[in-house]
Amino acid sequence: MKFLLPLIFLAACSTTTNKSPTKSADKVSNNQFKREKPLLSSQVPDFYKTGVASLNPALQDETLDRYTKNEISNLKMTDDVLLDISLKCTQGDFKEAFQLASVHYNRYQKIPAYWNQVANCHLNSGSHRKALLFYNKALEVGPNYVPALNNIGVMYSRQGQDQKALIAFERANKQSRFSKTPRYNLARLYLTYGLTDLALPIFQSLLNESPKDVDLLNAVGTSHFLLSDFTRSLSFYQAIPQKEWKRAEIGLNLSLALNKLGKKKEALKVLESIEAPKTAKLKNYLKSIKAQLGEAE
Repeated sequence: MKFLLPLIFLAACSTTTNKSPTKSADKVSNNQFKREKPLLSSQVPDFYKTGVASLNPALQDETLDRYTKNEISNLKMTDDVLLDISLKCTQGDFKEAFQLASVHYNRYQKIPAYWNQVANCHLNSGSHRKALLFYNKALEVGPNYVPALNNIGVMYSRQGQDQKALIAFERANKQSRFSKTPRYNLARLYLTYGLTDLALPIFQSLLNESPKDVDLLNAVGTSHFLLSDFTRSLSFYQAIPQKEWKRAEIGLNLSLALNKLGKKKEALKVLESIEAPKTAKLKNYLKSIKAQLGEAE
């Protein structure tokens, strides 16, 4: 199912893109007044096919949210309207995304994935109230539509309302045990609150389906780390390509795991290769690890 972070909907418009006024009535054909027949859900594929391999392939058919910036930049426009809208929104081109949503309103108005995309774009642009409005529209068109339920959870999580997020993720997961994104988000939320015993089986089951997924290797490694199983934790971190160790969210825990196992020299080498963290949380974590390794600034 398409979980992509969707785009803003513009008021019901004609699919005509030519804005120039008609100079004479005899040049107006009947086709210009015809509305396109709405598509049915069965006519719209419910998974994405981007044609681009990802470092995090486990969920790539459900969401663009886990593609890297470089991977996103390599994605091209396709004949999949919903993918194109999501791509424009993910790239931050909200104006173009909304225009696409408006142009294709007549054909896609009965497709819950369309409204989900509209909501996602509102969410990405920072308009949470509008996002919720259109998620609910997706649920009106398709009751219990899993991507909308999941994305409501994402919205609440971004607002710091984790209890509401938990309810949304659990509801989405209950509606479809085969949808991977709600399971992933549920596990992330469990891990945030130290519920590692609940998070690990979910992450591991997803990793079993996609054993080279970098984010899942990191998540499983971190889960074992939090359970103080440093040897097992290290085995998952080391399964991640070394070029990815420079990412703070990966390298910091890897460095600490190495140190816990008495491999301080290796730990320092990894620590020195890490790119400057971009968030305050990771910056503070870096300082903490440097202090533990005797490298405090």
